[in-house]
Amino acid sequence: MRRRKAPLIIVKELDVFPKVSEDYQKSTARGGTLSIISIFLISVLVISEFFYYTSTELKYKYSVDTAMDTLLQFHLDMTVAMSCNYLGADIVDLAGDSKLVTPFMQMEAAAFELPEKKKALFDAKRKLLDLFSESRSLNDFPVIENIQQVSQELAEESHSIEKTGCRIHGKMEVKKVAGNFHITLGRAIPHPAGHAHINIMIPGANVNFSHRIDHLSFGPAVPGGINPLDATLKISKDRNDMFQYFIKIVPTKFSTVERSIDTCQFAVTERNRSISHHRGSHGLSGIFFKFDLNAMSVEIVEERKSFLQFLVRLCGIIGGIFATSGMLHSLIGSMTEGVLCKLLRKESKQDNLKLQNSSEPIQPNLNGNIVPTEKQPET
Repeated sequence: MRRRKAPLIIVKELDVFPKVSEDYQKSTARGGTLSIISIFLISVLVISEFFYYTSTELKYKYSVDTAMDTLLQFHLDMTVAMSCNYLGADIVDLAGDSKLVTPFMQMEAAAFELPEKKKALFDAKRKLLDLFSESRSLNDFPVIENIQQVSQELAEESHSIEKTGCRIHGKMEVKKVAGNFHITLGRAIPHPAGHAHINIMIPGANVNFSHRIDHLSFGPAVPGGINPLDATLKISKDRNDMFQYFIKIVPTKFSTVERSIDTCQFAVTERNRSISHHRGSHGLSGIFFKFDLNAMSVEIVEERKSFLQFLVRLCGIIGGIFATSGMLHSLIGSMTEGVLCKLLRKESKQDNLKLQNSSEPIQPNLNGNIVPTEKQPET
């Protein structure tokens, strides 16, 4: 009666990998050195591959913006260096609609000149924004979130400073069409042909359009987002100065592993000039934000690497290093053995030549001592 083989024995018999007996294996210093180097390289590459797997990658997708019926949020926090009684602020869009700012935003007395501590914070915020202005990566957002704390400290009121300026802050919703948000002299008065500002009774000595923009953005706030006009300071040298900001808005959707936000990015171009009708520089003194929307939208998606890809890359790293180290071991061994064989053969040949040259016939002399015989010259 035949005994059935155990499952473990069957598995061993199915092993397709070659096995070399320990009696035929030889440990060498060369093999040990290559083994240590291979283990070190595998450890370094596995650790770097793990960090690469845990990092994220940004993918940019572009498409036509079809959400034109939605409203656009407009956030503003700025201070003008003149009294609120002399200023009027409103928005006129391309469709011809005019909307006053006061029902949605607050206009209140504030100090335009900052104390030394806040001035240092304001300058630090501007430098920080300039430093990260070229970096638009989502991975930088936690670093730039420190700006929020600086902005809160700047927004705190200073009771010891005279409030001669006017702070305009808040948010309002506008149509997703081109528009013009402007701050100029006099209250806005709507009429069928458009709107007008009454500024007859304003003394010229009190006109000063120097302004400080603490925050200006479109759409919901993105933690750590960079807005080009934040921490902007403009000083007017003439009561007739006209400050223009041409803003190009791009609808943007941020999709990260933690959050998803539909907001807007924008680029800005500045132009400042002094109004002088007799010199041909026509217009109206004030502060003008002329914005327009791009027809394209951008979707920024943060993606992680797949775990299957991580395993495949690990197998490639480990297998590749082992295979390469084996080939190097064989190559170095073959080269070493070949060089040693040549050296040994050369030395043996030299020894044989020396023995042949030094071998002479010997014979005993009369005293019984053995002395070499001299060769007889040929006659």
